[in-house]
Amino acid sequence: MPMYGPTTELSAEVVDAIAEVVAAELEAVARLIPAPAAEALGRLGLAQLAERSFPSRYTNGGRVSEAWNGSVDALPPLVVAQLLGALKTPVAALDLSVPQLIEALPEAAARSGYVTIAYFGRPSEVSHELATLNGFVPGAADMVTHVVAALAGHPSIVPLLVADGSDEAAIVASHTTGYLALAVVTATVVLRPLSPRVTPPAIVGAALTAVAPVLRKTTMPAAYAEAKLARRRAEYLMPRHIHVSADVTDHVFVLAEAPLERGGLDFSGNGLVAVLSDGVAVRCRQESASVPVAVHVVEKPGQPDFSRWEEIVEVSWHAPVGGAGFAGGAHSGNGLLPPAQIAPPWPGDYRVRVSARGRDGGWESYELVVWRAPAADPVVHKRSDRLGHVLRGEPEPPVDLMPDLAYRWVETGSLVNGAAFTFVAGKSSREVLRDFGADESAPTPLDVFYDRLAEGTIDSWVCVLDVPGGSVAVEFAGWRGGDHQTLRALSSPDTKVASMYWNVNAHRRFSLARAGHVLDSFEPAYEGPTSSEAQELLADLDWRGLHRDAVGMVAASRYTGVSISAEDVARIEAVGIGYPVLPLLPELRPVDRRPDGSVT
Repeated sequence: MPMYGPTTELSAEVVDAIAEVVAAELEAVARLIPAPAAEALGRLGLAQLAERSFPSRYTNGGRVSEAWNGSVDALPPLVVAQLLGALKTPVAALDLSVPQLIEALPEAAARSGYVTIAYFGRPSEVSHELATLNGFVPGAADMVTHVVAALAGHPSIVPLLVADGSDEAAIVASHTTGYLALAVVTATVVLRPLSPRVTPPAIVGAALTAVAPVLRKTTMPAAYAEAKLARRRAEYLMPRHIHVSADVTDHVFVLAEAPLERGGLDFSGNGLVAVLSDGVAVRCRQESASVPVAVHVVEKPGQPDFSRWEEIVEVSWHAPVGGAGFAGGAHSGNGLLPPAQIAPPWPGDYRVRVSARGRDGGWESYELVVWRAPAADPVVHKRSDRLGHVLRGEPEPPVDLMPDLAYRWVETGSLVNGAAFTFVAGKSSREVLRDFGADESAPTPLDVFYDRLAEGTIDSWVCVLDVPGGSVAVEFAGWRGGDHQTLRALSSPDTKVASMYWNVNAHRRFSLARAGHVLDSFEPAYEGPTSSEAQELLADLDWRGLHRDAVGMVAASRYTGVSISAEDVARIEAVGIGYPVLPLLPELRPVDRRPDGSVT
């Protein structure tokens, strides 16, 4: 039985003989390959096409991966089934023989003993037959890959692989069809000497394996670039709204048509945006990270949102070709985001409004609003963060004008998704645990609580830290500190208590209590303080602005004289112990019932 392998040396005469036989059948086999399946296969195999996704009929909307290594199991089952259905009978009828190849192959004794082939799940017919082939004749599929690669550049084969088509999809299908037909005919020639064990499904599987590396290395015809651009423009719709995480390198992320050549960026004009020859660069606080960016491509921009953003700058740039993307990379919920899906794919003048927040600390994020407009001078709509002042060479704003800076660390890490901080003046952590209704006898690892939370069990727990002047109770993903009954218990007999709570749904509550009475409790975004104590406390704070969580922490610390730092929270998390909170008994209130039984 012949033993094949990629190291088997084939002379030029043998390769020429194989090429002559393959060339005679290639076009006939190519006509049998379904264009939709060829297009889908091409979008997997070609690295330059990996930006597009499969048609939904093949992957339910999944994204193309350019990491396809030729494994048949990695292909959409419908593509494999379509190809096998179209090729199974014709391949079985192919009667191809190259005597020179058979003579050149090394001879070996037939294998004795047994071959064990194990499967997980239910493999397709192609996978099953290909695995059987490789089990009985190790290296057979590798030999097919080796010969296909050699023939792809053969003078008699190359003219038969020229793709054509009236649009981008047709060119992709035509290009892939030629190379797949080459692989199918070659696999038939190379594997047929193994008859009767070599079946048409095994031949198709070996061809699919062999065509992957060839497709990755080939270049598309010259007409493809123009066809791809035409398709991109035909499919590009506005308005377009995209939320991504843009990659930051050297404090910058870039929206441009080509990768940025580092150095020479000047942000001194506006402190936020630098205009490039084909896009814009945005200056960030973090040196290397991913930052959330909301992109809105519109016909006409709305008014800037001064309440949400700290820096807002508008600039113009000229697009030589169009289709600017995040040059350093960007990710959405579905993985890598193609650059072509960002800016409009037409040349011309564009305007972009860049809004930023969190560059001085906290949750750093950006918004880009893009529209077509004649070139115009930059406009700075708002300048308020300290980084912008430094980049523009302006005096930094006094720290006392931004008191929430000290607590913006609550806008980062795990605290972003929700927490409750309760500041208690003059009480020890043990007293606070008692007033919370916590079970002091049951210290529990925080991981246990998080596991229960992941399972959907809503258990309350609290961590308490003694700090100068009192204690601070921290509830990760909790809320009990803002409950009125808890506030009354904590503030009795004559204690000041303040609580700041927020959750992942952007709900917030700031509360004050003293001497067993709740003085105020309101949602900063939609309500306002009603008590004179809260009004005075918040008079110089932007409690309806961007950093409401940090502002609430500042106000709570002011009211109680108690404070907590990011390092304190890190210590609590390092210890990793919390206490389960038992619901407090409901307060008894006098009830006056009418004769009819109703309650007054």
